[in-house]
Amino acid sequence: MMKEEETRNINIVNSEPLSPLKKWSAKWSLWPCHFVTSCCGVELAHAYGCGYDGERLGSLAMGISRQANTIIVEGTITRKMARPLRVVWEQMPDPKFVNVIGACGERGGIFWNSYHITHPHRIVPVDFFVPGCPVTPEALLRGIRALQDKIGGDDRSTISFRTVDLSGAGGKKNRVPESPKIIAPTPLVKPDIPSGVRWEEGEQIVEMLKKVLGKFVISITVTDKDRIAIKTTPENIREVAARLSAEMKIDHVKSVNVIDVPHERKFIIEYTAGSYEKELMPVLFTIFADLRSGKDETSFPSLADIWMSADYTERELQDFFGVKFEGNPGREGNFLLAPDTPKFPLRRSFKLEEERYVLEDDKPFAPVIDPPTEFDIPLPPGLEEEVEAAGEYLLLVGPHHTGSGHLRWIMRLKGDTLSEVIPDPGYVHRSMEKLAENRLYIQNIPLFERLCIVDPFNVNLGYVRTIEKALKIDVPERATYIRTLMAELSRIDAFTYDAGIFSLFMGHSTGFMYLWAIREMLLEMITAMTGSRCSPSFIIPGGIRRDISDDVLNLVEKLPTAVLGRLRKFEDIFVNNPVLLPRVKGVGVLSREDAIKAGIVGPFLRASGVEYDIRKIEPYEAYGELDWEVIGADDGDCLVRFLVRLEEMQESLNIVRQCVEKLKSMERGGVISETVLGEYSEAKDDIRGSFYRVFGNLVLPRGEWSTVTEAARGTLFFSILSDGDSNVPYRVRTISPSWYNLRGIIEASRGEKMADFWAVYGSFGYFPPEADR
Repeated sequence: MMKEEETRNINIVNSEPLSPLKKWSAKWSLWPCHFVTSCCGVELAHAYGCGYDGERLGSLAMGISRQANTIIVEGTITRKMARPLRVVWEQMPDPKFVNVIGACGERGGIFWNSYHITHPHRIVPVDFFVPGCPVTPEALLRGIRALQDKIGGDDRSTISFRTVDLSGAGGKKNRVPESPKIIAPTPLVKPDIPSGVRWEEGEQIVEMLKKVLGKFVISITVTDKDRIAIKTTPENIREVAARLSAEMKIDHVKSVNVIDVPHERKFIIEYTAGSYEKELMPVLFTIFADLRSGKDETSFPSLADIWMSADYTERELQDFFGVKFEGNPGREGNFLLAPDTPKFPLRRSFKLEEERYVLEDDKPFAPVIDPPTEFDIPLPPGLEEEVEAAGEYLLLVGPHHTGSGHLRWIMRLKGDTLSEVIPDPGYVHRSMEKLAENRLYIQNIPLFERLCIVDPFNVNLGYVRTIEKALKIDVPERATYIRTLMAELSRIDAFTYDAGIFSLFMGHSTGFMYLWAIREMLLEMITAMTGSRCSPSFIIPGGIRRDISDDVLNLVEKLPTAVLGRLRKFEDIFVNNPVLLPRVKGVGVLSREDAIKAGIVGPFLRASGVEYDIRKIEPYEAYGELDWEVIGADDGDCLVRFLVRLEEMQESLNIVRQCVEKLKSMERGGVISETVLGEYSEAKDDIRGSFYRVFGNLVLPRGEWSTVTEAARGTLFFSILSDGDSNVPYRVRTISPSWYNLRGIIEASRGEKMADFWAVYGSFGYFPPEADR
């Protein structure tokens, strides 16, 4: 960014002879082209929805940069997203203005030391920053007013900072606080350490595996209930996978993982796989092998031709670790990361900036991050020549397009028929796994919550349950019902978000406004329960932060009736609309076999005839005590995928109603496990004041711990590898529902008309920040 760009646009409105008219017209005609990148973009939609009505300020949302004169940068700007930001800004006519909302857009926020972010003010000139994480709709609109004041000549900060004297008694400076992290210098890293849980069925499965796999494995270990680890070699892993697929009906991969163990000069390569056969549904098999590591790229055989669901995950690990999966059908070049991202950032040798606890004159407030020097967005090598030879043409959609989300779709077209859609993800990759491995266990709750702030409770639950499993923590009954209640509110929250976007994709803005009005009700309810609209961090290891009052329970009790009536009205105006039905029925069909092969999850998998819901298959929290049904169908098209989720909302409201009834009839007691609290038992009803003393030094037992949770869009996988000595995780791996479902969008789009792509895309509820992690 050039220095003269910083004041150019204000200078334009200040230039004579028509300066007063220019100021007046610009001030009351701010037409923002929303640059949605992550969490803050969700709240921005509320600011311009019917509840807050940003248009009353003369600010009208525009979808196209050439029609806009303002950008609202909403959240984190990654190195990959910096390029589109600059391109969009350059396309806008002068004078043009930029507001940045959210802590991430200012100095990185919770991702301040990520390897993949940059600062938007280094890419384009910024007129005003609005703090928050995420910002509220009110704060965003105050930012619009502040920008209007600046255009009118009143350029000022609305927040001032005080200087604090840190010197101690006698003029001596206080000792600088030290890092609370304890990291073992040469940790013992083993993914197949038994937890000590006795599981009789597991012993029978082990005997069966020994017969099937024979000499091709080194060991088979039951590590926990429903968890089996199989150690093999790089030379034999394909044979092991092929036999598991053919003879044990292991038909999909939940996770591919690389664990770097530099002091032993090796990588551990893991595939965690499962089966949709009834008898094996809860069981996860981790197949792993040791691989000699080096400074440069190293290779390992791909399993993507055996399990297609491993394909994209293998590709991202090549970016992260430099392990090339030989035989993977992906193209050369980075898949998830920007071209100028540091090489192999998840290796242990790559160090992140450490936290500092005192501001010092000779050190910058935040790490210096050089912006990208090149602003082109490259295509996969050789793609253009390949398309030309096939008599096709390319269409690029996104990553800043009203119908793209925060990723780029590379479409290969034969006429108007999609022969292939190639995803280009990573524009919202914020390096969550690397950050988690450099923070205390408890610090990762708000970190992973930003994975999907429209489904915060389920994401919290996924991470927290993994810790609870490792520490063998039993959660108090009252807390399990409150956590279940919150998880279902979160599920409804995510549906109203996705269905609202789907309505827009179908050209039905009324449907969008209707659902987001329902969503605003939910957010008010969540605020009453937790104090936060969409980033509560309320679920903690051993329970919840504090109990909820009877007044709030009475409020929640009325919610099902209020929402059900509005959902029926939404069905009348949108679902039963004769214009919608021909656009979605029979479009984007995925058969049962194709859905399993692609590795899709959640309601989208159930819409293709696979009755798999973790809440039933492997019940957790209070789900096993409640009366509810799994919703499924067989058609596997866009219409059914949407209808399955709509019916699920009825079940979620049913679960909410049952939870409230149970909580109101239950005696109040502690909501945090005494196992966690230890000597701080006085905090059993409310953790405030004791939080860090209780959770600041958690150390998990040695081994690998994994959970699957039924989040709003499907399976959420977490695995934590602990060395047993450090109070930070050695390795955290998370795979989100949207990442699983990305392949489903690609397979369902093949052979469809280009105009139908948005019906397919919207029917999967794909959320790029959740996918990119």
